Amino acid sequence: MNKKNIDIRVIFFFVILLLIGIIAFLIQFFNHVDCEDVRFYVLAENPRTEESIEFFDKTPNAKSWKWDFGDGSEADVRKHTFHVYKKPGKYLITLTINGECIHNKEIIIKDKYITDKIGTPKIIVSKIITAGQPTYFNSESEDAKTWEWAFGENKGIDDTSANPVYTFSTPGEKTVTLVVNGNFGTVAKKIIYVHPRVIKKTNPLDITSYEFEKKAEAFSLPRGAAKKDPLEDMLQYVPVAPKTKTQKDSIIQIKKAPKISEDQFEILLNKVAEGSKVKDDFSEFLCDDLDIPIVKNDSDLLTFSQLCAAIKGKKIRIESIRLNKDKQNNCIKGLNISYKVKKYLIWSKD
Repeated sequence: MNKKNIDIRVIFFFVILLLIGIIAFLIQFFNHVDCEDVRFYVLAENPRTEESIEFFDKTPNAKSWKWDFGDGSEADVRKHTFHVYKKPGKYLITLTINGECIHNKEIIIKDKYITDKIGTPKIIVSKIITAGQPTYFNSESEDAKTWEWAFGENKGIDDTSANPVYTFSTPGEKTVTLVVNGNFGTVAKKIIYVHPRVIKKTNPLDITSYEFEKKAEAFSLPRGAAKKDPLEDMLQYVPVAPKTKTQKDSIIQIKKAPKISEDQFEILLNKVAEGSKVKDDFSEFLCDDLDIPIVKNDSDLLTFSQLCAAIKGKKIRIESIRLNKDKQNNCIKGLNISYKVKKYLIWSKD
């Protein structure tokens, strides 16, 4: 009996050791960093002084990082970081992963100010620019192969030629930008002023050709006995059309709606909500148009019939109401209303 118990314990002990070994192996396997497969990146197309350069690492199973930027600055222990170099030169970047894998990469930092003087193109344009007239542009840049012009009136690129011609549609101050060879690090900018277009008179008044009015004597009738107008004999044979009625002849009666105040209208709407009134009770005030537009709570647009259907059977509290009436016949042509509905003991916008 004792021998059997001892054998089981020994077997159980070795099984536990085997499991611990397997777990330790799996932990080392999944946390192992291949020092030959370190993947860290430096994002900078044209690294220059006083500009932020991005660094980040994508090495599998990496748990800790230590960045040495090679310029004597303090080490950085983040996975994704940024660094600014103060002086131009060649620097050796060292990344230590998990305290054991060391990887190096070299970077060359150029002087920002020298690059600006040499690399930034120059925009050439005429001094006087007028809206509606074509404006010619040119640039001075070394080894230029592509051009991206933006003339400050539209979003995006306006032209991609070396010597564009552009017509400004509006006057005012404009900012012209130029990117050469796709290098956004050296963007050329020039502020210009577009003058408004001057409209000239096409037909100016010529005083010399102007004919002045004649004197009254030139239009006077000749002296002598008055003669009969020949049109009198002709008009007596022309049939006369019946006289049309004018507004004075016929009395136009305009049907006016009865007067009602906004407070009285509010009382009637509350009765609609209670169920004692219906939309047809408002016909005389709306001149039989029950589909007038209603603005509800400054957001919804509906008809008066829809409003009555929406508040029917609900407990409402009208906060404000404004009637839009026709001054001629006093008919209500629309209204603005703001009200709340009571739901579960809480007043809220409908």
